[in-house]
Amino acid sequence: MSYLFKVSAVLLVLILQVQGDSVSPLGILGLLVLAAIWIIREKYFPRPLLMAAEYVLIIALAMTDPVFLLLAAVLAFDLAAAGLYWPLLLLPPAALYFYAGAEVSFFLSLVGLTALCGYLRRTLDQKELSFRAVYDQERRNRYSLEEAKVKLMNAAREAAYLAEIRERNRIAREIHDSLGHSLAGILLQLQAAVKTLDRDEARARQLLQASVRGLSGALNLLRDTVHNIRPLEQPGLDYFQRIIGNFHFCPVDFRHLGDLSQLSPSQAELISAILKEALTNVARHSGATRVAVELEVRQRIVRLSIKDNGAGCEKIKEGMGLSGMRERVRNAGGTVSFSADDGFMIVAVLPREEGGGELFARADRR
Repeated sequence: MSYLFKVSAVLLVLILQVQGDSVSPLGILGLLVLAAIWIIREKYFPRPLLMAAEYVLIIALAMTDPVFLLLAAVLAFDLAAAGLYWPLLLLPPAALYFYAGAEVSFFLSLVGLTALCGYLRRTLDQKELSFRAVYDQERRNRYSLEEAKVKLMNAAREAAYLAEIRERNRIAREIHDSLGHSLAGILLQLQAAVKTLDRDEARARQLLQASVRGLSGALNLLRDTVHNIRPLEQPGLDYFQRIIGNFHFCPVDFRHLGDLSQLSPSQAELISAILKEALTNVARHSGATRVAVELEVRQRIVRLSIKDNGAGCEKIKEGMGLSGMRERVRNAGGTVSFSADDGFMIVAVLPREEGGGELFARADRR
């Protein structure tokens, strides 16, 4: 905008000089020097001292031709844009010195308008800087949140990996301390039976019978060990169907796409928690007659959608259930959204845990 004011002011002065046949080499030289001051001040040294030199040059040119005083309107714009308001008081006395009558009113009106434009330019620049600072801070906060989320997910995976290692070690110790010792004793009995078979058949038979009893006990011990380390309920299609089957408030249409066995245990637990909470809210608040549940396992995401045909609500108030659901999904690296238009709808999207198998595979390395 400042360039527009400067070019317009110079053209206006040149047109008025041509009309009045008062163009002089000194005036052209003064305009060139003034343009040089503008360029130096805009590009290199935005200092008030150059504005003072600009004011002195304009007054000197006005001594040769009062038309040059119109260039003070550009100076008024630059002063207001720089926040230097008190030097504007030097312009009215110059107008009274060089002009008279209506010319003074025109000059003061022109200076006032250009100063107002400069003030608006300064205000807009300050707002732009403020918005830019807020945007930069928001971007830094977003990067910090992304970094914290990555660290949290890595820590969760590492904790799961360590838990897996500890569980494997516990199982190994349990098998070694109980089953291993039993099998070692049975092996010694069998070896003794083989050695005594030709010399003392009765003794060998006793050892074989003891080995059979020992193997039976070892088999029972192995079965108990496997039963204790096996999960009570394996997450999968039957697991979710059982949750829906236990809901008797209204019919539930369950639709699933993809291989549900690819869900990690933590994701299956999270999805079941969301499903249970959503069905509980349907029974308590919705008055619905039907619920549609859709679970998709895609290549990169897992998507759960739960929608009822109830009354909905005008404004969603996130209580402990919904806020807890949002927090758990966020901690898992996903997003959840709620809608109360035409019933109530919950949509949760989780990232596929592609790296989970690779991380746990470290436990098999020797």
